[in-house]
Amino acid sequence: YYFLTGVAYFQMYQWDKAITELEKALKTDLKLNSKPGWSQSYAWLVWAYIRTGQYMKGKKLLDKSEKYFPEDWELTMQKTIISLEEGDTIAAGRHIEKFISILKDNSASEEIIAANLAEIYSDANILDKAEGYYRQALSLGPETPGRLRILAFFLIDKERNINEGMDLVVQYLKLKPENYFILDTKGWGLYKQGKYKEALEILQKSWDLRRQKAVYDHTAFLHLQDARKAVAAQK
Repeated sequence: YYFLTGVAYFQMYQWDKAITELEKALKTDLKLNSKPGWSQSYAWLVWAYIRTGQYMKGKKLLDKSEKYFPEDWELTMQKTIISLEEGDTIAAGRHIEKFISILKDNSASEEIIAANLAEIYSDANILDKAEGYYRQALSLGPETPGRLRILAFFLIDKERNINEGMDLVVQYLKLKPENYFILDTKGWGLYKQGKYKEALEILQKSWDLRRQKAVYDHTAFLHLQDARKAVAAQK
C-alpha cells in the first residue's frame, strides 16, 4: 500500500508526499523481510530524493542498497547522476564504467547503452553530453520506435533547437499520425514557439487520444494546462 501510494504521488510530482510514503514502504519491507524484496523499494525513493535535491540522503540509501543489489543497473544509474550533480567526476566515471558493464552483461546493445547514458546526463542537466548520446542512440537505431520522438522532445523541451525538434516531429508524424506521444511533443513545440492556439488544439487532441487508452501522464497534463492558460491570457 505505502509503495503504490508513494509511486502515485511521485508520478504526480508531489515529491514530499511521495518521500513520506516510500520511506514507510521501505521500512515496512525491511521489517517484514530479512532482505528487501526487490530493488525498486530503494530506487523509487532515491529518485524522489534526486528530484528534491536531497543527494546526501540518496547516497546514504544507495550505500545501504549495495549490500542487497550490488549489480542493479538502475541503482548504479542513480549513483552516477548524484555524482555528476555533486561535480564528483571521478566517482561518476567509476559508476559509468560499472553501469555500462552491467548493461553489457545483460546483452544490451550499443544503442541501448547510448540511450541510457543520454538519460543520465539529461537528469544531471549536462545537456551537451545528453544531446550527443541521444543523437548517437538515434544513429545506432534509426528504426527503433521512439528514438526520433525522444530526441525531438529533448530538443524542444530543453530549448536546444526547437526548429530541428519540430522537423523531427514532422518526420515521425508521417509514420504515426495518431501517436499521442508525438502529438504532445508537437503541441509542446508550438507552445515553445508562442503559437498557443495551435498548441492547445494539438495538445487537446493528444490528450483525448491518451485518455481513450486510459494512459495518464502528468507531464502531458501540465503541457495542456499551460497551453490553456496561455490562450486564456490572450483573450
